[in-house]
Amino acid sequence: MAHLIDMSNDRSNIAYIGEKPWHGLGQELAPGADIITWQRQAGLDWTAVRAPVRYENGELHTFAGKNVLFRSDTGAPLSIVSDDYHEVQPGEIMAFFARLCEIGGFTMETAGALSGGKRIWALARVSEGAEIVARDLVRPYILLATSFDGTMATTAKFTAVRVVCHNTISMAIPQFDAASGRARGGEVGDNETAGRGRNVVRVLHSQVFDPEATRQQLGIVVDAWERFRFEAGILANKPMDATQADEFLRMLLEPYAPQDKRDADTLRASKGYGKIMLLFQGGAQGAEIAGETRWGMLNACTEYVDWERGRSNNSRLESAWFGTGNALKDRALELLAA
Repeated sequence: MAHLIDMSNDRSNIAYIGEKPWHGLGQELAPGADIITWQRQAGLDWTAVRAPVRYENGELHTFAGKNVLFRSDTGAPLSIVSDDYHEVQPGEIMAFFARLCEIGGFTMETAGALSGGKRIWALARVSEGAEIVARDLVRPYILLATSFDGTMATTAKFTAVRVVCHNTISMAIPQFDAASGRARGGEVGDNETAGRGRNVVRVLHSQVFDPEATRQQLGIVVDAWERFRFEAGILANKPMDATQADEFLRMLLEPYAPQDKRDADTLRASKGYGKIMLLFQGGAQGAEIAGETRWGMLNACTEYVDWERGRSNNSRLESAWFGTGNALKDRALELLAA
């Protein structure tokens, strides 16, 4: 089973409050723990150090413009980057959240590292949330993540968590270009998947991360929560019959199928189609609350991505937050809200 949670220093580098996440790994913290404690217990008390790339060919040479990023605690390499690659240190991520918690009333809930520290992240709850329908509580969160290997930009992402099943739902917000200081939408870059640009605030590693500018742009994100509540309420009041569910799932899954397997019968026979349809028709956690509605279908899709799709809990987590799983959830919301 693939294991993406960072296990450097012989420990699982995740810290959390409340319910233990994913594999049952990590360090539980008391509510109100300070950021220094969070950083230490999440295994983020190190820095990414850079050194020039050198090679030997009878003599020792330096590869101009190329640098190794490595961890200050273990010495483990993270990546090779150019001179103009701007890394964001673990301490900067944690300081960013410390300020949000101080001035915005946010609450840190989880932080940690994946893939040997090549990706780090932290998650904070924005508010106590609201019920979309009776007994169906959804809470809004901010996810801030960065990479040291060029696989993703530094990303502030708004996500919602449905409490009854812990599904994570993407929320559409404008994309922020740190270079121009303006919101934008729909552009793709930095190895991200089409459709995902509308729910993130992104700072490319060719740019310097400005935490204050990013905090200001989170006003756009917080406003999105109110829009999401309104849109989710509309979805919850739109029934979806079997014919509509079939048409939706074929539209949802078609881009992810090979070119020669996109006909209706083949899509219906696919694993994803079958699992999502079973979840929608009563198999999902909280299905009795959402019913056979567009809201119910959205949660069937998110439960499939978060709990069913992928080879392991760890790879599923990375896909659901950053990869193709997240893109599928974005597409589901786009199609259902259309």
